[in-house]
Amino acid sequence: MRAAAGGVILGWLVLLTACPPVSADGGSLRWSEVQGGYRISVFTAPTPFRQGPVDISVLVQDRRTGALVESTRVTIRMTKPGQLALEYPATVEAATNKLFRAAQFELPAPGRWELQVQVEGLHGLAAIGGDVEAGPALPRWQELWLWIAWPAVAVALFGIHQVLVRRKCSSRAVLPCTDRAVTMH
Repeated sequence: MRAAAGGVILGWLVLLTACPPVSADGGSLRWSEVQGGYRISVFTAPTPFRQGPVDISVLVQDRRTGALVESTRVTIRMTKPGQLALEYPATVEAATNKLFRAAQFELPAPGRWELQVQVEGLHGLAAIGGDVEAGPALPRWQELWLWIAWPAVAVALFGIHQVLVRRKCSSRAVLPCTDRAVTMH
């Protein structure tokens, strides 16, 4: 019973440390504003936002009904003094959640960036945006730690299993425990 409880606790600890919290299309909500006939919601990933590969997702809804507005063109523009402006179309194909439009690209430098999202569709042209602080890129080992560590977890689980089997076998005084079939003479 105690071994099962320990296994459950270990499983929850692994899940809690290895799985990031779920938020929308894989990011954090930055803004949600009403502009023109739209409600525009902007999500960014990774969380915290940092240099390197980024995902910016946009949800465009009708201002009055809250219904998804599908026939829109969404453009994402990021600018920073001393850097070339970045401009990408946000598409349904690039989004994990097909209710969103997303753009994935490489953010070249940390620091304060101005993010602007422009929506063009049935209700005309609308834009929202603001400043986003991007931290420095993670070291490569931090991105890959889970892939590096999983063999150690497997070895540890095997070791725990062996200890539990030996403890169970040593509590039996009549017959020794072996991996082979026990024959009686």
